[in-house]
Amino acid sequence: MSRNLYMEKLGEKAKLASLHLSNVNIKKRNSALKQFSQYLKTNTQIILKANKKDVSNAKSKNIKDNMIDRLKLNNKKILQIRNSIEEIIKFKDPIGKTLSSWKRPNGLIIKRVSIPIGVIGVIYESRPNVTADVSVLCFKTGNAVILRGGSEAFYSNK
Repeated sequence: MSRNLYMEKLGEKAKLASLHLSNVNIKKRNSALKQFSQYLKTNTQIILKANKKDVSNAKSKNIKDNMIDRLKLNNKKILQIRNSIEEIIKFKDPIGKTLSSWKRPNGLIIKRVSIPIGVIGVIYESRPNVTADVSVLCFKTGNAVILRGGSEAFYSNK
């Protein structure tokens, strides 16, 4: 499959997912986020093993030390990611919040209400924690996301 066709199909799937996700209530979204946090806890060693592979590959490619430091995961960083998820779960539901409203001279009431954007695309460097952060924020706000992390974090981002 060509890259263009692949991206087109990926975009179509993300759009369908966004339509569904925008209608998922906050309890279900928060429950899924709790499950994701638990998944990270349960699979920490698998994630760290994948990350070691990425770090090893980066070193063999003579990637700069500061980039490798951002690439590295450890138990503390996984815990920080999980803590971040727990904090995001506490945020109020942003969907359907009235941001402003006014009444027109003819009596018509107009409201500006927050809604999901739909599909968000994010390209970022080799920082595996960004994968989790962006995914969680998009999910919480009812948006689908297409992520493109740096190739150095290929295994960590799976």
